[in-house]
Amino acid sequence: METKPQQKENGRDPIYMMGRSEAETRRLIAQSEMLGPFTRRLFAEAGLQEGLRVLDVGSGAGDVALLAAELVGPSGSVVGVDQNPEVLKTARSRASLAGLTNLEFVEGDLREVALDGEFDAVVGRLVLMYLAEPVETLRSLARRVRSGGIVAFQDYNFTPHSLVTSPPIPLWQRAYGWFLAVVPKAGIPTEMGYALRRVFLEAGLPAPRMELNSAVGGGPDFYAYDLMAEVIRSVLPLILEFGIATEEEVDIGTLADRLRAETVGAGGVVKAPDLVSAFSRKP
Repeated sequence: METKPQQKENGRDPIYMMGRSEAETRRLIAQSEMLGPFTRRLFAEAGLQEGLRVLDVGSGAGDVALLAAELVGPSGSVVGVDQNPEVLKTARSRASLAGLTNLEFVEGDLREVALDGEFDAVVGRLVLMYLAEPVETLRSLARRVRSGGIVAFQDYNFTPHSLVTSPPIPLWQRAYGWFLAVVPKAGIPTEMGYALRRVFLEAGLPAPRMELNSAVGGGPDFYAYDLMAEVIRSVLPLILEFGIATEEEVDIGTLADRLRAETVGAGGVVKAPDLVSAFSRKP
């Protein structure tokens, strides 16, 4: 796995700090169970409907493309693009198992891949934050969209106040702190969610309608404990490389159980990091 930080001033993308592995693919699918309702809400408000042709960029394991294909129905179609051929195998398998014949996946860099025809919408979740030039990329992607078509994206804010526990729970603060320490070293903007407005405007699009969403929960069955542990597992190579924490401090094998125990013991709740949605229509 590549672990050296790529600085945007060198014209290279931030690193995908979660790495590339089967475990990370499983984490992406699990993460979508939390983010899916927010993405569905975004698409509904943006006007994604039956019959539209949609381009999903940075498809990963295919969750966003699968949702879009469901919404546009058999009379519509979705093209998903990702540059990782291994994760696309999973995406194609999931589309086949779902019986979706209106969905195809194309391997390639979303900025350069050759695609035929115009689209009625371009969408992406947690994509722009990993691009060296999000404005230029969005401007280029918008050229693929017909006049009046939809541009809809979601990105996280990774700030100290984006993930919150009530009452304060020390292990959550430590674990999220490890993650936050990796973000700038990977070259990732810490407030990409809020930056979506500026990115849309500088890309020549109308000011987007925006919304902030976050999952909140507690108790022994809340999925956030396992999900946070898997996030830390994915970034652990960078945590160790950058000297942020030791394997003994992280103790990844017990992290989910410890997060659960501290939260339940405190009678607490956890608010997951801010996910910001933005959509606009191409003039």
